[in-house]
Amino acid sequence: MTKEIPLILAVDDELMNLELLSFIIKKIDLHFVGVQKSTEALSAIKNKQPDLILLDVTMPEINGFELCQLIKEDKDLNDIPIIFVTGKQKVEHKVKGLQLGGVDYVTKPYNEHELRARIQTHLELASAKQQIEDQAQKLAKDNALLNHMFSIIGHDLRSPLSAIKMQLDFILRGIIDPKAEDFSSTTVQSLSLTSSEAFNLLDNLLGWAKSETGVLTTLKEAVNLQNLVAQTARLQQLGFTNKHISFRQEIPEQATVLADFNMLKTILVNLVSNAIKFTPKKGTISVTAEETPTHWKILVTDSGVGMGTAQLKKVLDPDIHFSKKGTEEEAGTGLGLVLCQDFLKKNDSQLQIESKKGKGSTFSFSLAKA
Repeated sequence: MTKEIPLILAVDDELMNLELLSFIIKKIDLHFVGVQKSTEALSAIKNKQPDLILLDVTMPEINGFELCQLIKEDKDLNDIPIIFVTGKQKVEHKVKGLQLGGVDYVTKPYNEHELRARIQTHLELASAKQQIEDQAQKLAKDNALLNHMFSIIGHDLRSPLSAIKMQLDFILRGIIDPKAEDFSSTTVQSLSLTSSEAFNLLDNLLGWAKSETGVLTTLKEAVNLQNLVAQTARLQQLGFTNKHISFRQEIPEQATVLADFNMLKTILVNLVSNAIKFTPKKGTISVTAEETPTHWKILVTDSGVGMGTAQLKKVLDPDIHFSKKGTEEEAGTGLGLVLCQDFLKKNDSQLQIESKKGKGSTFSFSLAKA
């Protein structure tokens, strides 16, 4: 049922019939609304959103069958169960009412106990139907989540792990000489970058799965931005070094926000990692903070490839895991920015993006001061 106490809306041009229905229905503690003019019924139904409709057939201007058809043609109303309560007793009338979408057909004069029983039965059926539909939607969402996770595990996570395994095999077989002068600067650095890529992907995957399944709780606390950004920069140092990117942070010492520490860390790691991915060699990345009376605005700016309007729309759509290779063919899943948007929402914020193709991008969000 859509409300704590279900609402029954009856349409009948006879006031006496509406008064009788009101008396019967209120005896079982249900809310009741009566509409005497069939021409006003559709707007009343849209406004009240009843749990069940009792509908007379013989009415001037718009009869019950016509009104039923109008209700069933409206996508916002067509799930509301309709019981015809009418003096028309012919079989063809009953068949027509049911064919038009009515769930039941009660003829006058009716027994009030029977009518109440039918109303309660159809309310319970409607409630059960809604629960089944909700469960079906949840199962479909869970299945889509599992399928996407398996796809990422089977392809995106397997790729860096396979690369690590191959390089280690080459070392063991003597194809790569660990005593070579460039071993540390090439092989070890490559292994470190690839393992970091796999770890970040796994971290995002777990965070996304927890968020999607509702097991993740938001625990807000005072977080010093300067310390967290410095920690983020250390985690991404190898990425800066590998692409010779100049990194700058300008965060005032007093910049402290109220946020979930782990979520904010994930957001910053993903935004900086994303900036590295789409910034060419010898580019620049900065993380800065701007103060307002109530918030701190955090900005991650890069001198990367930027985005056009069409790509921006895809990036900001939480239902699209948009992914594009980086300037050095770095792969991605599109999970990072989806996770950022979800975590920011849980911290009462949202992701803003300003970008120009060929000129770079700025990703920003605001958090309340602690």
